[in-house]
This record gives sequence, structure tokens and C-alpha cells, in this order.
Amino acid sequence: MKVISTCHKAGWDQYGQGWLDGIDNWPKAEFILYTEGFDLDDPRVDARKIEDVERAVAFKKQYAHYKPLAWRWDIVRFSNKVFAAYDALYNHRGLAVWLDADCMTYNKLPDDYIDELLPIGKYLAMFKRKGWQTETGFWVMDCSHKAHKPFMDMWIKWVESGAFKQLTQWCDASTLDATVRGMEKVGLIETVSLSGAFEKEEHPMSKVDLARYIDHLKGKDRKLAGKSKENEFREHA
Repeated sequence: MKVISTCHKAGWDQYGQGWLDGIDNWPKAEFILYTEGFDLDDPRVDARKIEDVERAVAFKKQYAHYKPLAWRWDIVRFSNKVFAAYDALYNHRGLAVWLDADCMTYNKLPDDYIDELLPIGKYLAMFKRKGWQTETGFWVMDCSHKAHKPFMDMWIKWVESGAFKQLTQWCDASTLDATVRGMEKVGLIETVSLSGAFEKEEHPMSKVDLARYIDHLKGKDRKLAGKSKENEFREHA
């Protein structure tokens, strides 16, 4: 199993140590972190520079003068996640997890817990939200699926071709959702929602059983608080 993430220096200085501390609460896995603007020397992590990913560099050069009106349209920033996932997972043939750098694994995960989140035959397990785009701080992918490479090719094409401009928001979640819709429409993949009964919630990851182990500090307020106020499991941890 590979666990992938990416982070810029300012974010890493604020919450990166919590992500690192959480590694010891995972079952055996290969952790890959794409850094931006800093170096990481930790024997538990395969640290790679996003600046060394040629396709990411080319895309950022193309949009060097682009200034987003708000984070929802910051395609340059969020493209890091797409390029990192593509670089790390395109030729991978096993299970993969995306774990945002502001995800704190504060309790020990049972050995088979992650595997059981993705039923056999399904390609992707994700936190779907009704009326909103998917919460992409955490997802699980079966990279041995026959449609894996076509999926990854379509996802990166949404970014590199400029097709993201057709979407209402320009980030990794919007391009991931667009790829899922396209692949599901033609029957190439099936996905599963991890949100359970909480698809109408803004932060479903904080409500489901996974929140017993991982807390995603999405947004400024949760990072400042050091936890998600919605996560009742962490209150009693």
C-alpha cells in the first residue's frame, strides 16, 4: 500500500509534524510526500520534490501569470495533488491512499481497516457530498484495476489541456469528480462513498468511523484549533 501526499513549506511548518507523527499509527505502508519549497529527511518517508515533476513544472510555467480570485479557482496550487498522484501511482499495481498533509492519524489503525474501505471490484472510495464536490483530503484507490491508467490519463488531461475551465471550480476535487463522472458514465469504473449517512455534511470525514483514527483539519479554523470540532471521537480520544 502506498500513501501519498503533498505540501508546501508554510503548511508543513504549521501542521506537517502532526502528519509525520501519525505515520506510526498506520499498518505497513510506503509513504510518499511531494514537497514544495522545502526538504524533508525522515527515514519513514520517500520525500520527492514537486519541482522535479516535469509535467507539474511545465503546467506552472504555462500559468505563471494566473492570479486566482479565490482558492476555488487556484488550479495551479491544487494541480500539485493531481501531478503527485499521477507521478506516484500511474505504474503502481496495489492499493493507494491519498492523505492530505493536514490529516492527523491520532489513533492506531487496525491492520486491515484501510483495505476494507474499498470493496473488491470497486476502483475508488471517496467522501462524496450531495450538492458539493468530493472532499479529497482522503481517498482509497485500487491501482490494479484494469481502468486505472485510463482514469489517471483522463484526470491529468482535465488539468493539462485546460479543460478544467469548463468546471464551476478549478481544483483537484472538481477535476477528480469530472473524471469519475466520465468513467462511470461509460461503465469503466465503480466507486463507493465513504460518507455514509453524512453526504449532506460539509465535513463528512469527521462524522464517520474513520474519524476514530484520522482527523482532517480542513480549513483555517480547524488548523488553528488543532482538531475538527465536529469530530466527537477525537474529543474522547
